[in-house]
Amino acid sequence: MRWLLFLATLSACGAASGGPAFSPTYPDNVDEAIQAVLTRLRTAPPNDDEPAVAAGVTDDELMVVDLRERRLLWRQAVVSPVSAPRIAGELVLLHERSGIVARDLRSGAIRFTQPDEALYLAGADGEGERTVLSLTTGGGVGARSKIVLARAGHIVWTKSIDYAAGAPALAAGMVFIPWATQNLSILDADTGEELARVRIADTVIGRAFRQGNSVYFGQRGLFRLTASITGGRTEAAAYFEPQLPEFPGDPPFMVDPYQPAPAPSSALHRVRYAWHAAGEGDEVRLADDNLYAIFYRVVFALDPAGDSVRWVYVHERDIVGAQGQAGGLLIADADGGFTRLSAHDGLPHWSHDADTTALAASLRAEGFAPDEGPQGQAAPLRDQLLAAAHDPDARLVPARVLATRMLAALPEAEATGHLIALCDDRRAPPPVKTAACEALAERTTGSELVLEALERHARFLAQTTAPPVGALARAAVHMQAREAVPLLLSHVRDPATEAPDLAPLIDAIAALGDRSALEPLRDFLRLYHAEATDDALVAAVGAAADALVALEGASAAETIEPLAEDPLAPEPARARLRATLSALAAEEEQGEEPPSDGEGEATTDDGATDAATDERPERIDAAVVARTLDPVQAELRACLRQDSEGARAARLVLRIGGDGTLQHVSVSPRRLAGCIEPIVRRARFPASRRNVNEQVTYRVRR
Repeated sequence: MRWLLFLATLSACGAASGGPAFSPTYPDNVDEAIQAVLTRLRTAPPNDDEPAVAAGVTDDELMVVDLRERRLLWRQAVVSPVSAPRIAGELVLLHERSGIVARDLRSGAIRFTQPDEALYLAGADGEGERTVLSLTTGGGVGARSKIVLARAGHIVWTKSIDYAAGAPALAAGMVFIPWATQNLSILDADTGEELARVRIADTVIGRAFRQGNSVYFGQRGLFRLTASITGGRTEAAAYFEPQLPEFPGDPPFMVDPYQPAPAPSSALHRVRYAWHAAGEGDEVRLADDNLYAIFYRVVFALDPAGDSVRWVYVHERDIVGAQGQAGGLLIADADGGFTRLSAHDGLPHWSHDADTTALAASLRAEGFAPDEGPQGQAAPLRDQLLAAAHDPDARLVPARVLATRMLAALPEAEATGHLIALCDDRRAPPPVKTAACEALAERTTGSELVLEALERHARFLAQTTAPPVGALARAAVHMQAREAVPLLLSHVRDPATEAPDLAPLIDAIAALGDRSALEPLRDFLRLYHAEATDDALVAAVGAAADALVALEGASAAETIEPLAEDPLAPEPARARLRATLSALAAEEEQGEEPPSDGEGEATTDDGATDAATDERPERIDAAVVARTLDPVQAELRACLRQDSEGARAARLVLRIGGDGTLQHVSVSPRRLAGCIEPIVRRARFPASRRNVNEQVTYRVRR
């Protein structure tokens, strides 16, 4: 018993004294220690005299540009750079073949070289004469790291630890070191003594940085160091985690310092997010509510709490560096250009071209907000998205597809016109064209633009081409534009209409339920049933037969039967016609005969006969899914409200069979699947008249 009391006393003494820096016995989330750190941060003099600079690197050269003075400070030859440069206080650090080389920010003179010891540079920061850098192997078994503190270009102390270290920060004479994915140790910059420690149990800590008198840290989300951090969990702290969209390349919110630093030529410098931290008290957010998503030359300003886009900017050259700012975004391009975009509308308000090139660039321009007035006038969002979707750069195809889908989310009729243009663009890459045509087929606004497009036919002398009639036909159905029927029939009769487009055209005519199409459809069947030698034309013949049944019921058999027995018709066409007749007979046997000429026909409000009494939807689309899930919306939203990480929205991908069977449910974020999927599976989806499997994307929002 005395031995146990001795051990307990020894443990208590160790916790009180704290032990050496990074000791596993050091107490974490101690309120008094955190309060002392916060007091130092609040009372520290502002560090607002740092020059606004950019450092760029190529395969063999490092250069620094003063942005305020618009001039190149220096350029020097370097040897085999393995990462982007880091600007840290009065120094620029670059990992080269010889190790981590620290150069004077103003002159380029080498101040010291730190051997890398087979470690990579995870991060660096500076404050006045002080500079801190962390070197690490990254995570995993046998991880090790080294923290180096320099002052006035001379190394003051180093610390080696047997854990992975992240990217550090320097503020108010203190060093903030993330390590082992869950810890943030706060050290005195002069002595290296650990002053306080934060431990977070439910998310990753990889990076720390200072902004004004605040220190932020995190990885998937963003903490600000406040007294509430002593809770040790995201829900109790000043914390914000963005709802990242499905973005090409799937970049992380913050580049992971526990992974090897990306080489200067890595695409990670061109496909990334940029943002600026903001908030007061225990509120944390992104400045201007903008999350900037960069894909080579395109910038999307996104809502960090959802999936909407505010503006899109297309740059002339690859963007190789970016820094979010209050009120804007500062970017550096591969040809030595620098541009500041307005956070409000994405218009350039300042630019400078330096005589440099760069594979990767780092920017430090806190408080640098030049404004020479907007360059041009902001176009409507739909036009910005169209310009991005039309860009001919082959590397931008994923971003062009994203712009097309964002365009499809806009409700205005003009967006339908833009989708028609994209779907009609024969030079567009297949993924872009497919995305545009699929989106066009789902539109519910802009019927006048759909009708206008359908009026066009392929004419050699007029040098016109046929419009994308298949997608336009489906759009007409979604819009219930019965006035489109004559135009659709004109394309059915047009020999220039491609065979794969015939079936969608005829399906749309049947879905619109206009009996004026009966005679033209009979003519089509009689004309083409004996010529249906390929799959597309067989499908069109079958669609015409089904359309006759939908429009006139059992009487359609009088037209179809002799054609199904015509010996001159190819067997595939006859088999398809016999399948229609068999389905018709089965419905009659079950007492579910489709409406026929005579008593019991349905009529429209204007008195016209409407035989389309089949209540099944033509296909399962987003509108059908929305109606089906409407009764359980409250339960679905409750899943979001109960989410421990505060998700604002969930994305569902549903695969639904033609008989209404729910075959697969995918939920993102995945952590919500346990709550959302059982609710969705209780719903009963309808069968569709097309009787084909459909994949539908649906979003649940708070």
